[in-house]
Amino acid sequence: MPRVEKSLAESTPEQVEPAALAPEVEVRLIGGARQPVPMAVRRVATPVVEGHGLSLLGVEQAQEGARPVLWIYIDGPNGVTIDDCARVSPELSAALDVEDPLPSAYELRVSSPGLDRPLMSDADFRRFIGREVQIQLSTPIGGRRRFTGIILGAQDSVHLRCSDGEHQVPVAAIHKARLTIDLDALRRQAGA
Repeated sequence: MPRVEKSLAESTPEQVEPAALAPEVEVRLIGGARQPVPMAVRRVATPVVEGHGLSLLGVEQAQEGARPVLWIYIDGPNGVTIDDCARVSPELSAALDVEDPLPSAYELRVSSPGLDRPLMSDADFRRFIGREVQIQLSTPIGGRRRFTGIILGAQDSVHLRCSDGEHQVPVAAIHKARLTIDLDALRRQAGA
């Protein structure tokens, strides 16, 4: 893990590595990432992706019409290009064909996490403290299945500041989570 040169107080959420925030805490996967197929795919994909000097961020199963889709999200120290995805994809496809963790045919898509990056572990929430996130729960809390708010902290629960106040959302109850796209920040970066 690279050293964090700035103090945590000076760093933006994107610059802080999860290990710098809580190196002693075990990373726990959330929602669909804990299911048997994504876990099996993760075991096969991790060495392939890391062999290219990149990191495996997560695995998602989806359905587009009648076609099953397997999303593999990768990242690198300086982001990921379409060329990185194209380089990893054939090797990953071959490794998955050998191990065959999926029982049926599927379409493999290797992608960067994008601006609305999926958060797939408690460490992801710690990495993006200060950013806005949309969370979908597997079971309702107080009659709610969806929360949108700023991440204030994360351990066993994600501490959020939402428009209706602060909430503690147990990591174990989270089915899916994605960062929201901050259009103002993008405009500021474009103008800089």
